[in-house]
Amino acid sequence: MVQDYKYKLPNASGQPQEKIAHSNSLIIIGANGSGKSKLGAWMEQQSMDNTHRVGSQRSLSFGEFIPLKSYEQAENLLLYGQEKKEQTKGNRWNWGNNYTTQLLQDYENVLAALIAMENNENAAFRKDCKERDKTGQQYKKAPDTIVDTLKRIWKNVFSRRDIDFDDAKVTATLNKPDGTKTSYNGLEMSDGERVGLYLIAQCLCIPENKTIIIDEPEIHLH
Repeated sequence: MVQDYKYKLPNASGQPQEKIAHSNSLIIIGANGSGKSKLGAWMEQQSMDNTHRVGSQRSLSFGEFIPLKSYEQAENLLLYGQEKKEQTKGNRWNWGNNYTTQLLQDYENVLAALIAMENNENAAFRKDCKERDKTGQQYKKAPDTIVDTLKRIWKNVFSRRDIDFDDAKVTATLNKPDGTKTSYNGLEMSDGERVGLYLIAQCLCIPENKTIIIDEPEIHLH
């Protein structure tokens, strides 16, 4: 059941005013230059610890291999731009005056967080299996990992393509109408596929109960 979503918008004097939506999503539409990005930045600045904003100026480049990190490292890099939260001094990317225009280069951090989360999930399941071995209990069915969830969402968006993560590499597969398949490295994905993977991974990796603001989510998407 979706609960009411509380958020804040500036009133005519620029002061925060609480609003309530009977949905967990809110779409703001406006002409170019009307202030959408600045509004998103304003909303983020009202509660930096509870808001995660994805700027419109974002790099879609990542290396052939996903840099493997601990979950703590990966999460801090994704949320705060530093491996240690205390290094950020409350400013996630140190954007300063370029708060809405500086290029966001965190694709590899997002993928590293995704893999680290799955590793933790797999480790927790393995630990549970070992504990059950000691008492002769039956194993639970292996739960879906965060990567399984990403694959399911990806398939709903790109119905003829699969995506996989193996040995710290991203691989996409095109399922052709004649039944044949063509696989290709993540480096060869189109801009649309890259932004799809990026946004899905961003949303899955952000801790629950945080507000996620995505500036111009439609860029490169059909």
